[in-house]
Amino acid sequence: MKKLFYLCTVLLFSSTVFAQTRTITGVVKNAQGAPVPNASVEAVGSNIGTTTNAEGAFSLSVNADTKSLSVSSIGMAAQEIDIRNTSNVSVTLQAENKNLQEVVVVGYGVQKRPTITGAIARIGGAEIENRPFTSVDKALQGSVAGLQSVAASGQPGAAQNIRIRGVGSISAGAEPLWVIDGIPVNTGDLSRLTTTSNALSSLNPNDIESISVLKDASAASIYGSRAANGVILVTTKKGRAGKTKFRFDVEAGQSDVAYKNDKYRPLNADEYFTLTREGLLNGGQANPGNVDAIMASNFGFNNGQDFNWLDGVTQKGKQSQYNLSASGGNDKTQFFLSGGYFEQEGLTLQSGFQRYSTNVSINNKATDRLTFGFNLNAGYVKQDAPLNGGSFGNPVLSAFFILPSRNAYKPDGSFNITAPDFGPGAIHNTLATNSLDKRKLDQTTIRSSINGEYRILDNLKFTSRYGIDMNILEENQYNNPFHGDGFNVNGRAFSRYTRYFNYVWTNFLDYKQNISKDGEFYADVKVGYEAQLSKAYFIDAQTQGFPPTSALNVSAVGATPIAGSQTASDYAFASTFSVANINFKDKYVISGSFRRDGSSRFGANNQYGNFWSVGGTWNADREAFMADLTFISQLKLRASYGINGNAGIGNYDARSLYGYGANYNQQPGSTPTNAGNSDLTWELNKPLNFGLDLGFLKSRINLSFDYYIRKTSQLLLDEPVSRTSGFATITKNVGSMENKGIELTLNATPVLSKEFKWDIGFNFATNKNRITSLVNNADIVAGAFIRRVGYDFQTFYVRQYAGVDPANGDPLWYVDDTKSTTTNDWNVAQRSVLQGSATPRVFGSFTNTLTYMGFSFEAQFNYNFGNYIRDTWGGFYMGSGNGGGFNKVVRQLDRWQQPGDVTDVPKYVFGGNKLAQNFSTFYLNSGDFVRLRNIQLGYNVPKSALSKLHIGSCFLYVRGTNLWTWLKDDLLPFDPEQGVASETNLQVFIPKTVTVGINLGF
Repeated sequence: MKKLFYLCTVLLFSSTVFAQTRTITGVVKNAQGAPVPNASVEAVGSNIGTTTNAEGAFSLSVNADTKSLSVSSIGMAAQEIDIRNTSNVSVTLQAENKNLQEVVVVGYGVQKRPTITGAIARIGGAEIENRPFTSVDKALQGSVAGLQSVAASGQPGAAQNIRIRGVGSISAGAEPLWVIDGIPVNTGDLSRLTTTSNALSSLNPNDIESISVLKDASAASIYGSRAANGVILVTTKKGRAGKTKFRFDVEAGQSDVAYKNDKYRPLNADEYFTLTREGLLNGGQANPGNVDAIMASNFGFNNGQDFNWLDGVTQKGKQSQYNLSASGGNDKTQFFLSGGYFEQEGLTLQSGFQRYSTNVSINNKATDRLTFGFNLNAGYVKQDAPLNGGSFGNPVLSAFFILPSRNAYKPDGSFNITAPDFGPGAIHNTLATNSLDKRKLDQTTIRSSINGEYRILDNLKFTSRYGIDMNILEENQYNNPFHGDGFNVNGRAFSRYTRYFNYVWTNFLDYKQNISKDGEFYADVKVGYEAQLSKAYFIDAQTQGFPPTSALNVSAVGATPIAGSQTASDYAFASTFSVANINFKDKYVISGSFRRDGSSRFGANNQYGNFWSVGGTWNADREAFMADLTFISQLKLRASYGINGNAGIGNYDARSLYGYGANYNQQPGSTPTNAGNSDLTWELNKPLNFGLDLGFLKSRINLSFDYYIRKTSQLLLDEPVSRTSGFATITKNVGSMENKGIELTLNATPVLSKEFKWDIGFNFATNKNRITSLVNNADIVAGAFIRRVGYDFQTFYVRQYAGVDPANGDPLWYVDDTKSTTTNDWNVAQRSVLQGSATPRVFGSFTNTLTYMGFSFEAQFNYNFGNYIRDTWGGFYMGSGNGGGFNKVVRQLDRWQQPGDVTDVPKYVFGGNKLAQNFSTFYLNSGDFVRLRNIQLGYNVPKSALSKLHIGSCFLYVRGTNLWTWLKDDLLPFDPEQGVASETNLQVFIPKTVTVGINLGF
């Protein structure tokens, strides 16, 4: 009897186990009967879910007591399907305004799109994955109205310039705050030697789930003193319950220079000597009888050489990337794991980038009330880069200036590094130096966080998150002992070791209180505390004089130490914050936020600041009087105002500092190094925003419009002080400026049928910047720019070029702003304030996406109008003879040659023609352009063709980047993307790229 009892118990238990789950299959289609791929299918009441394949089919194991499935897809209304009496379902999803269903990541949480009162743009991870870019900030270009993402260099791994709604500061930084998985992180160029780096390049864009761009006070002010320039929230991918899914991506391609202007090609030998002969005769340095001998003696005339230096230093770039990910889990634990490798070879010799990355996410529901999460995003970057700047170690600069009569190689193939044969003075063989010298950067980045959430009551939960952002950089530069900068000292080595540690601990309570019994009128409040500590450590060393057999590194035995230092710095933030939303039927929403920040960076009298915002939304489409206007699917009005700050100053600018190591009368001592200001405080940003969101024809047409005024006060500027203080200036909060503009985003689906779909996207933004006050309202002249009240922050301040005197070929400038009188004396001409600025007035993008059966085609055009670009090096290669021993460009051949010639290029005089090389509007060009930023042709292989291979999905594509560029000004020397300062720099060129790839799902 006992054995029989055990047997019955086992049989009963087994039957119970087998009865716990069942499999539901089905297919999801749209209203036209076409399959809906990647639709989300979830068991209601659990975390179990899956997605449909390319043919809209799915299979899902659910608990036996599961009553219904929730089926949803982007741009379509979600449906709940009863499965109690069936194991196979057919679902038809109807198009709906995606803005009404979309959940957007906001500061310290998520919100449904209708309840958002601020100006927030969301970018899905699918929009940026597999792009041929080294970092996510490059992929943002053209994706968000009002956001500028501009490349300053084509160097792989270089930092990108990001501006949101203009420039709001003169000296305290204008970059937005980046927050990755809830942790504010270091961004920008962290390098300190010769290589330009990007802290974000360690983050694999394929690991990103979504990006939220917070643009106004209602959205961003919760981040207080660091939100003045906007906030970018990055959420990495997380696991979902269901069968483990694998994805493998492979991509490879090649790149070339995106834009070339034949007018700015360096001259060949015949062209150079034609110009030089003329210049020597015009300048009186030679006569017809000796000019050839002078050119032969000094410039290698008739030596049989004609070397193309630009071809020598540039190359076709190559790139490839491989990504593998796995995700899955059950209703208790979900995971996401990924590993990636990315490699890109630059267009210039010795420019390259490699990244090894991983992303780990684990979430566990320990009890019905307690959940835990762990995130790890890590990357290791190896970067090679040539020198930038104005030395002949910069290969691109050298390629424009070294004479074509100087060959890089000797007849035996070795480098030509003998001074009499190669060239005079400090001119180096850039091919030799860039092959023998080494400039390397190794960067390790770890971003990790742990979080816990405990639901104290059904409407009250507590969240705690602790995170670290760590960046370790090791930079090494080796100058060889044979040629170049290391020749006279028998080799030189530099080393920079940098460590950044950023610790953030965030704790907050989230409380939801129903005001009405039906729950349609409620308040949601968050109250929290956040502490942040950031530390930096720097170790520098330099040695020279290496023994013949030693390796070129700073620790080589026998090398002579020249310099060494070790320094550290830190800063801290302590903050309390609160957020409140009052919601009535998702129709009327009022929001508010308050944050009090304390920072170690500011003076003792102003160490704490208060930052706040208020906002409101009216979803008018939910009103009864809109019921008959069925063609309107959304009508939403938004408004917000608030105050946020800018803390982007040095860690110790508010303090009086002394430096040791100074000697006086042969005695050691210290000297003041910084004049402190205990009243120093945050720059304040006061943005006002009005927004309108419209949807028509069941979201077939969606439009979003914003008008903003962004006023910045308490600008940090240097104010002159008495010289008796030992300083010329002291930093104070004394200036103000304003940005205002409009933003428009349009998304539409003109054609939607069973087999064909056409989507268009368009965004447009304007920005007008002006300075409203300065120190004593006095002008600040900063190089080519002037900061003047009433004018744009980046207004050019130059002499106005008036052309060439046709009688004698002299350059002419206007004497003053009236343009009534000209002069050939550059010193007589006055610098004039121009309306032209480096800041574009209008910018945006236009996208077309076509899908037919399994094929897809996408083309994105970016445009930029209203700014000017300064040709920084034009005075040398277009200086009408200035630096005659350097090479020139083809446009110089358009010079004046005889009386009556009409041209804008003056007579060529060896050594220079009346200071024509000095900066004037001759060296300013319109920056207006339209560029084919991205173009892609793809194909989803049908499921039927993959079933025998046990492959769940397969997507094939070919993609191009920067393949076509239109310019308003055909005399713009180089690529129109020249950073936010709009100044051309002779460095690694911006690439155009063609890649092919495949995405496989298992």
